[in-house]
Order: sequence, then C-alpha cells, then structure tokens
Amino acid sequence: MKGIVINTDNTVEIRDFGEPLYKTVGEAVGGYIEIVHPTGLAEPLVMIVNDEGMLRELPMNMVGSLLYGTHTHGHPIVGNIVIMKTGWTCEGPDIVGLTDEELAQLSANFMEFCAQDL
Repeated sequence: MKGIVINTDNTVEIRDFGEPLYKTVGEAVGGYIEIVHPTGLAEPLVMIVNDEGMLRELPMNMVGSLLYGTHTHGHPIVGNIVIMKTGWTCEGPDIVGLTDEELAQLSANFMEFCAQDL
C-alpha cells in the first residue's frame, strides 16, 4: 500500500509499504510509529510519526508541524512523516494506502508547498 513520505529536508516521495505495516512505515519514520490526526488534514487522512522523535531529538518537520497546528499550541512534529488514511480491512478499521488519484493530488500539493521558502 502506498503513502507519501515528507522528510525533514522538505522532500516529498511516494513510497510503497509492505506488511507488516508498523515495520515498513517505522523504517520510513525511523522507529516506533504513532498515528496522529492533525487538524491540517481532512479525515480520513492521518499523519504517521516517530513515537520517540522528541526523545531522540530528531529535527523538526516543518510540514508536519504546520499540519499539526504547532503554531497554535507549540508542540512540534519531528522526524520524517508518512501520510496515509484510515479505512476498513478484512480485519476491521486500520491504516490503508492512498489511491493513485489521492497520491497524485496530495503529492503535488505537498511538493508545491515544500518548494516555497518556509
């Protein structure tokens, strides 16, 4: 299943994640994952982050922090992030991949945003 990785250097890439998802997405964010429902993303989109990012003193992710609303509450998102969505699988509600249409639209939006001088 596919998701969008936004790195701390503001680069954007589409990546195909295999099973088990917690491991392959964990590799992209550099550790244990945490699923975040930021105010800057419409449901069912979610942001997956490194659960120990602050403890590991990972660099700030500007895009993730803006999506999360850091400017209003002061708590930043650090490390690489993965954008996926919630949905239903044969085992119930879970994280699922983005469709090709969603990938094209979202990655173009994120690339345009990251090209700006933040």
